[in-house]
Amino acid sequence: MKDYPLVLIHGYPFDRTMWFSTIASLGANAKVIALDLPGFGKTPLPAGEAPSLEFMADFIAHLIGENHAEKAVLAGMSMGGYVALAFAERHADRLAGLGLVSTQAGADTPETRKARKEMIEKIRTGGPSVAVDALLPKMFAAEEPRNPELKEYPQRAAQKAGADGLCWALEAMANRPDRTAVVKNLSVPVLVAHGTNDRIIPFAKARELAESCANPIFVEVAAAGHATPLEGPDTVATGLGRLMKTCREEQAVSEQNAA
Repeated sequence: MKDYPLVLIHGYPFDRTMWFSTIASLGANAKVIALDLPGFGKTPLPAGEAPSLEFMADFIAHLIGENHAEKAVLAGMSMGGYVALAFAERHADRLAGLGLVSTQAGADTPETRKARKEMIEKIRTGGPSVAVDALLPKMFAAEEPRNPELKEYPQRAAQKAGADGLCWALEAMANRPDRTAVVKNLSVPVLVAHGTNDRIIPFAKARELAESCANPIFVEVAAAGHATPLEGPDTVATGLGRLMKTCREEQAVSEQNAA
């Protein structure tokens, strides 16, 4: 039986390093691909490409192909979840399972879209630190996290992305459609993992998201805020492990039925 890779997609304004503690907790339970989305970490922005989550989804599909995988399990945090949902819509035949971590399926409200546009202008004027200053007070369960080193992750990643990478991503998120129907129509296992103290996307929305899934796995990340892979890496890893186990079991049943 083939074992599909687990592709981990970071949130905004992070890069792939946000997953390192979660990966360590996962151990050898999965073949993990932690990537930097275009404009972040070591992945440059695409020249002349309009900002879109769909481009990011196609980028991941190409990466999966480069790793000689027929299908993959995708798990994305926040913006990474938006990208994973775009992948689910555009490349459903290559999706073995889906992890939605600290994210939602709906589009931006008009107020949120307006705030993103305003943030783009502020970043253009004031640089990447403006984005971090706006997010840090609500990124974690407490305005001042118990581990002050957690704040270094978004700060380092935002500086590396620069104004261009951050603004490209903000524009892409603002333009995304509602993908609630995509979630409802998925037959693959879906993990919904969410911090109980998330101050960006309310925990109640995560419950609603899980209830809309045909094949859900719901994980509460106790006392964590929005950045669950940093505040609750062991719990997130446990959820991802359950997702991978369920995907393997369903694959085995599918292969038996086809035999």
